[in-house]
Amino acid sequence: NTGLDSLSSARFHWDQFAPDGGPMREGTPSRCMAAMWLQLHFAALLSVLGAHEAKAQRLVLPLTEVTHGGEAATLLGRRLKLDSHPNALGNYDNVQYHVQIEIGADCPDQPRQEFKVVPDTGSSDLWIPAVNCTHCKSRTQKFDITKSCQAEQIGNRITFRYGDGTVANGGSFYDTVRVGDLEVEGQLLIQVDHMESDTHMKSDGILGLAHHYASDRSLQGETFVSTLFREHPHLPAQFSFYLTGRGSNDAKSQLVFGDPDLASHSKETRFRYGKGQYMSTTDLWLTSVWSVGWSDTGVEVTFPDRGTLGAPALIDSGSSLLVIEPGVYDRLISELRWRFTNCHSLPEQQILSCDCPPANDLSRIPQLVINIIDEHDKQFSLCMSPDEFILESVDPITGRTSCVPSIQRGSASQPVPLIFGMTFMRAFYTTFDFKHGRIGFARSNLSPLPGLAQCSADAQPLLRRSIWVLSLLVAVASVCFACYVFFVPGYPPAKARPPSQVPAAA
Repeated sequence: NTGLDSLSSARFHWDQFAPDGGPMREGTPSRCMAAMWLQLHFAALLSVLGAHEAKAQRLVLPLTEVTHGGEAATLLGRRLKLDSHPNALGNYDNVQYHVQIEIGADCPDQPRQEFKVVPDTGSSDLWIPAVNCTHCKSRTQKFDITKSCQAEQIGNRITFRYGDGTVANGGSFYDTVRVGDLEVEGQLLIQVDHMESDTHMKSDGILGLAHHYASDRSLQGETFVSTLFREHPHLPAQFSFYLTGRGSNDAKSQLVFGDPDLASHSKETRFRYGKGQYMSTTDLWLTSVWSVGWSDTGVEVTFPDRGTLGAPALIDSGSSLLVIEPGVYDRLISELRWRFTNCHSLPEQQILSCDCPPANDLSRIPQLVINIIDEHDKQFSLCMSPDEFILESVDPITGRTSCVPSIQRGSASQPVPLIFGMTFMRAFYTTFDFKHGRIGFARSNLSPLPGLAQCSADAQPLLRRSIWVLSLLVAVASVCFACYVFFVPGYPPAKARPPSQVPAAA
């Protein structure tokens, strides 16, 4: 039976009705049933045509699907080669990552000087300690500008401050910088000769990866990523982070310049991008968040005053935790506190510490739900399991294990209400699209959750869904009953004729 035969059959049944709209002949189906019959035949036709189309599509030579620039890409019979430049990252206790860089050119008797620096998406400066630095750690590598044959001093002194209280000051200069197999010339750097810091920084310096310098700074140069993509125009203008934790077997953390490697690092085949409108007015890597909450609890904090832009969230590879402004933090952490025992706040760190449940069973702890606003003003959820945001801390004296939610109470003066640091980035392979000014997320292949995992802060999602389905069934039943009342022959029963209108017997 072909699609054309189905149309002919449908036309035959429709012709059984009187063309003038008069009463239907006894035994013919109702108009409602005829319409349903016609729709079924059209569906049969579409299925036949769809089957032919699918069969035709199967005649095409097989393609190999790969990812290129974060999007699906295919090439007939071959795999596209990624223009990807991975760099291994060292991991210090899950609170700091560092990458190896070299400064200076290859000159006779003057080798390049090597440093371990923090790749930081939350800042824009590239700095290393100078050989004459005061208050710099004694074991850090120091830069000696006299041993760099191409270094050019500018003379400007720069002071910069970080959210952890670190203050650094130094002079600016130009030099060649190599990261992995990529090299840039004439890069602006700062050699710090004075530092004030109470933090336990394990690296030598900072590699700022912000996309441009703030407009109020009088720096005579470009950020590292600006120089990199300008001097390497063939390189896809993006970089991505694949962060692993301790005990991740053979999986190593990487900073990848150019095409991201989704096949090796993610459970998903493409990135989901947040809205990038906030990035047009700042040098920070920001995305838009509609709400933050706990799954299946009804606890959800939204930002309605910001409209469809949502709240700006900084994706910061230089921060260890999720740093949340006080008002939002207090509402979220109160939901966790009662689920643990013996919880107490650590005032210096502004975090919560609790006794771990028996056998470290975190099944009573909800998932963290972060709803992102995409480029089309639609939402998608990023879910973090308790295993991803609950850290275990062992007291070196008593040996007692504590569970610490990796959520820190921020300050009202922090630049944005939400800062998502390394804890968040270990759950998601994250790409920073320099060309389009946006950030993409894909589930890490080390996450305990599946790709495209769904989560919601609704307290009773099954009840809501059941009510919706029941309402739909009631609506369908009402339509069917209406069809029965108005179109079934003989209903309502015909009224009896008056005796005067009854024809006389022959």
